[in-house]
Amino acid sequence: GNQSVKFSELKNELRLQFLLLAVLVGLASALFTYAVNFAEWIFHRLFAFNPIAMYFYTPLVFVATVFLLKKYFPYSDGSGLPQGYAVDVFDEERLRKTYSIRAAVGKVILTFMSISAGASLGKEGPTIQICSSLFAQLRDISDGKRRLLIKLGAGVGVAAAFNTPIGGMIFAVEEYVKKISPHIATLLVGATLLAVFSSNMILGHQPYLGVVNPQNLVHTWHITGIALLIGAICGLGGALFTQLMVFMSVNKTWVVNRWRKQHYLLNALIFGLVVALIGNLTHGLSFGNGSSSTMHFLDSGENAPWYYASGKFFGAIASVSAGVPGGYFSTALSIGAGVGDLIHHIIPSVPLAQFYLLGMAGFLAAITQSPITAVAMVVEMSDSSQFSLPILLSCFVASLIAEQFGDSVYHQQVLNYIDPKRYKETL
Repeated sequence: GNQSVKFSELKNELRLQFLLLAVLVGLASALFTYAVNFAEWIFHRLFAFNPIAMYFYTPLVFVATVFLLKKYFPYSDGSGLPQGYAVDVFDEERLRKTYSIRAAVGKVILTFMSISAGASLGKEGPTIQICSSLFAQLRDISDGKRRLLIKLGAGVGVAAAFNTPIGGMIFAVEEYVKKISPHIATLLVGATLLAVFSSNMILGHQPYLGVVNPQNLVHTWHITGIALLIGAICGLGGALFTQLMVFMSVNKTWVVNRWRKQHYLLNALIFGLVVALIGNLTHGLSFGNGSSSTMHFLDSGENAPWYYASGKFFGAIASVSAGVPGGYFSTALSIGAGVGDLIHHIIPSVPLAQFYLLGMAGFLAAITQSPITAVAMVVEMSDSSQFSLPILLSCFVASLIAEQFGDSVYHQQVLNYIDPKRYKETL
């Protein structure tokens, strides 16, 4: 197929253009991170100033965001991750529009708006679409090569967004590229290296979730039972999350969903109110993707409140239902951390950090059904390689259970972008 692009054709791309683009992608990802952090800061200032005002502020900004999305940036919708599975199915025009500079700019503006309004979403899915769009701009290359670069761009986007070079490359291979030749692997390593390096020059080189104290990761074989339990709960929770997310964002047959599609501004208003309500009930913890609060719990060894997992869970579903763009890759990590924390109350003798890591990896594995990526990312973003076997076990169980309930949420969301008859081709 078009993946076996010969190296001789790629040689000319390996030159300056491609490498400059990789640096640009890293810089874009870093600046987008700053923008999203600023959006979260704006929101938390407003929330601290007047929590009740969110019942007006969040729905209004959601409505404005969806209005701009429908009118000016129709290709900037959703997470940005599912579109990647449709790269080989899209015709050239659709591909160009989904990965255009316009779609990327729209993604930046609209994700900024939805996060500044308190959506429980993050920057990771959008970073993927933004980075892929930059790679898609390479001139004078064949259509097959452009599709390959878009897929590689997705991995580079994940790597830069989380400062996880290994996790990002694995993600690209496990999810998008599938068959990989040594030459494509070299391209991926080179692009990841440059993008993460340039993004770290701006953001600094700290792991995404900080560094866990190694003493808190010392474990005996007793951890097996805990990993099995957390993996199982994450598998079931992730399957439920997937079903609800797909029902709210993909299903077109239910009469209420048909109404929501027609009256999308009213829908944004209603779910904006729901997001504000969940946020007020959880004292503001459900807002945002939770990476800063999760990092705080993980590194300080504090217990998260009992409602942390459910607040993030329903906050993310309500935000996506509102129709505002944003990813929930990072939100999944926060939900998983909350799940781990709940189990810790039953077995308080084992260090809390271990529960957080098992939960984060398990829930990510359950919703993406990419257990290899989940292991690599969680180990890499918390600097906890000595704990990788328990994390493997949690991911294995979670992924195994979630698979019984259907394809991953990202795969099913492809149905929003393609003819359902071609769905099989995206798997």
